[in-house]
Amino acid sequence: MSWLALDLGNSALKGGLFEAGRLMHTFRVAEPDAAGLKEQLAAALRNYRPTRAAMASVVPARTPVVQEAVQQLTGVRPALIGPDWRLPFTLAYETPHTLGTDRLAAAVAAWELYGRPRRRPVLALLAGTALTIEVIDEHGCYQGGVIAPGPSLMQQALARGTAQLPEVPLEWPPSPVGRSTRTAIQAGLLYGFVESARGLLRRVAETLATAPLVILSGGWASLLQTHLSEQVDVHDPHLVLRGVYLLLEHNPDRGLP
Repeated sequence: MSWLALDLGNSALKGGLFEAGRLMHTFRVAEPDAAGLKEQLAAALRNYRPTRAAMASVVPARTPVVQEAVQQLTGVRPALIGPDWRLPFTLAYETPHTLGTDRLAAAVAAWELYGRPRRRPVLALLAGTALTIEVIDEHGCYQGGVIAPGPSLMQQALARGTAQLPEVPLEWPPSPVGRSTRTAIQAGLLYGFVESARGLLRRVAETLATAPLVILSGGWASLLQTHLSEQVDVHDPHLVLRGVYLLLEHNPDRGLP
């Protein structure tokens, strides 16, 4: 029996098939739309027939489209995870109804797979469209976190908010000192992103009584791993998918046909 975990983000739909806790197959659908979504999902799920499914989503308008497509293909409608599900930690967040489900899933996986076994606090850092950090203390309490723009959002804001600065490709510049407007912008965006992550990790860690484990994931994770190796303990590219799966384990009444 396989279970399907989905992560619907701003740039793509990611999926993973789990069997007995093991991640057996992953796929990615870039910018899914109603017309091509079912065909792409059919190809991704060709050799699998999941019996349960759940999804984290930060795109409410596309959520029912994905749910309907998966249900038509598999007979199972993916349940949308949320803070009302049974969780492996307590919540100290003041507005749980506003907590992004990708953040929630990342926090669950970071705590269950890395923090709880070592009895250590964890920071789950997702580096994607946004840069987020989730904080779970050593007692298993989700304290909250940080939300900041990722490189793509900073790139768009700089181009649209100024009269003369162009939107440049997000490529690593040869030096932090740009010798052209293009490389100056690239230096500001990418070095700025790295230093923002470095500083936020340090400041957040200082709020905890015990040094935390830092678990890194997301599309920009490889860049941060290269430059923040001294601060990052684990790079887990499928952290959100693992969290969705773990939430299905904790909630046996959810995500059924």
